[in-house]
Amino acid sequence: MGLKERFQRKVTMTVLQMQCMLVVTLLSTICLLTVWPRFRSDAMSLEWYVYLILIAVFAIPLFKRS
Repeated sequence: MGLKERFQRKVTMTVLQMQCMLVVTLLSTICLLTVWPRFRSDAMSLEWYVYLILIAVFAIPLFKRS
């Protein structure tokens, strides 16, 4: 199987796999915030409402799907 076929293959995930992926992403981000001072200063430089706007924008496809 070539590289092109690997990227075009349909990926299916169970609900448990998706939830685990979200938890790992969250924990990885928290780890980066604690061990990398530059990442922390960059992440905390945005106002809180910018994060709310980004959450709303990226949550739209999740609500449209169900």
